[in-house]
Amino acid sequence: MLGCCGSYPLEDAHPHPIRLKAYIMPKKRVLVIDEESAFTRLLQDDLEQRAISVACVYSPGDENSAMAFAPDAVVADKNILNAGAGCLLQAFDKIERKLPLVLMTGTDAKLIHGSADPVQASDAQIVATIPKPFEPNVLAGLIEQYARVSEKEILDSEYIAALVASGRLLDNLVVEFQSKHALTDGSLAGYEALSRLKTRRAISPATIFSAATDILLEIEATLNVFDQVMKLADSLYMRGKSIPVSFNCSAILLTRCDFVDALCSRLYRRRNLRGSILIEVTEENRVANIKVVAEVCHLLSRYGLSVSIDDYGTGHSNIDRIADIPFAELKLDKEIFWAFCDGRVPITMLGSIVDFCHMRGAKSVIEGIETAFHLDKARLLGADEGQGFYWGHAVPPQYLVKDWHAA
Repeated sequence: MLGCCGSYPLEDAHPHPIRLKAYIMPKKRVLVIDEESAFTRLLQDDLEQRAISVACVYSPGDENSAMAFAPDAVVADKNILNAGAGCLLQAFDKIERKLPLVLMTGTDAKLIHGSADPVQASDAQIVATIPKPFEPNVLAGLIEQYARVSEKEILDSEYIAALVASGRLLDNLVVEFQSKHALTDGSLAGYEALSRLKTRRAISPATIFSAATDILLEIEATLNVFDQVMKLADSLYMRGKSIPVSFNCSAILLTRCDFVDALCSRLYRRRNLRGSILIEVTEENRVANIKVVAEVCHLLSRYGLSVSIDDYGTGHSNIDRIADIPFAELKLDKEIFWAFCDGRVPITMLGSIVDFCHMRGAKSVIEGIETAFHLDKARLLGADEGQGFYWGHAVPPQYLVKDWHAA
């Protein structure tokens, strides 16, 4: 074998090329055992932003997925542990090292800003108690102090597989709505329905529904989201608000006759909602026949369903999607937008996409607007609308319609 120094062989030359992988610092994983509430939703979102992975156990059926999550620490409501959830901790002790446990006790009227109270050292597993509710940074400090990162890599797909195996995937799916806004004046321009796992909110729908997930589960889940979208659109319509509501759908589903028939049937029964609902065709690894998808989109448009192309600029995004699909809206993915904001992508690249949308009579939407700087950059592109944490996180529908459960 020849080395790189002329024609002289190197004694330590390796017969195969060596590929260096970028090292990614593993996250600490925390399991929260509690009742589902606005507080636990806030806790999940906050800790995830601090690069701490969070999974929750809200009911007895969630133990299998909790075991697959393989946490480095446990945060538990004392009353729930006393009610029987303590057996889950015993299961962890049998297969893992003894996990540090933070107990949540009581309910205080005000948030606790100080440090957590230490627990007597006689119980080595319990490291602290915190009265509820508390500021997430208090818990983050305890996790940093006591949790030790496991060397075992846990994939989100393993967690999903455990939910599917225990029949808990659909039970754990919830629908929340994030607002879209006009870039000119910030006025409300619409809502997007987002599927969330209430036990692991950080997992993206693209991970939940992939080639490893049964297609019939995906159909059932997507139709459930669509029903929630129709309910919100109808509630807004009854209140005299003409605000479009969108939902995500993988391109692969649009090649399924059973799914398309179910959509058309629902749209036909609710003809008053024509023009009020958009279907966002998402980008993913599963490749669908774009010609078939385009034909189905033309069909759905006759039932009053507008089409949006989601996540443009990532994955398999190509000219066929925007050339063949009759879209009324195109959403630029946040990653390519952030690359533009960082100077890694020229303005001409994204500007040409925005111009193409205008030429087609379609709206352009920028995803990932989280700061005033992002907002200025999106306006510089000349896009129509924006979406992101700058205007707030996604919320459950009852936050938008007070009598949601009675509707």
